[in-house]
Amino acid sequence: MAKQVGIVPFVGTLDGINFYMRKGKPVARKAGGGFNGSAIKKCASMARVRENSTEFGHCSRVKKLFKDSLFPFLGKLRNDELQRRLMQLFLKIKDADKVSERGKRQIGAGLEDVAGKALLDGFCFTSFCLPTENGVYDATASAYTLHSFAPKKLEFKTGATHFELQFGVVVLDLVEHKAMLYKSEVIRVDKDGAVEDVVLPVVVPKGVNGVRIAVLHYRFSQEVNGDFYGFQEQSGFGLKVVGVG
Repeated sequence: MAKQVGIVPFVGTLDGINFYMRKGKPVARKAGGGFNGSAIKKCASMARVRENSTEFGHCSRVKKLFKDSLFPFLGKLRNDELQRRLMQLFLKIKDADKVSERGKRQIGAGLEDVAGKALLDGFCFTSFCLPTENGVYDATASAYTLHSFAPKKLEFKTGATHFELQFGVVVLDLVEHKAMLYKSEVIRVDKDGAVEDVVLPVVVPKGVNGVRIAVLHYRFSQEVNGDFYGFQEQSGFGLKVVGVG
């Protein structure tokens, strides 16, 4: 790749050389040599490219399905870094599928593996990652308990009067390609509240099939005349995976 030298940059093809802009700078390179759609679909040498493309597409669709199901917690959060981290996460989970052949590896099979589950468990969506060493997820009861939760140990944001906790279970159906979030009630604790166990149960209807991913949503809030206003910036709220199964 060569740089163009001149007052006015040229864009186009001339005498077998492509002239174009890259990262705001004019560059040039020999035309041709790239992959075309026909070659990728048919050439034996492109088999690995086809396999990677198929698996990448699968991971991208599942990632979107999972993230969209968490809209009640994440809202309209737009974060390119989160998108990148989620995509990397799901690609690694796909790699945990030790049953399927290359090009057909699946997220669902990856989550059946201990290593795949470990990759997802504990994942934080935001920069505010609440310590959950004392948390216990009961998959059978669809409940989450934070033992000895001490609000005074938190660094409360300016203006915050309470801390909110809400538990959710995402049922990820990779057969029907759908996901549903089931939520607990919101528990609010005063910033000066005593140490206590916080129990957050969720009702998941019978007959709902899919991988169950437990998440904990938490945020600071301010009480004004009996109404509560939750903090929306990333340092004021968070979402964390606390169980897979």
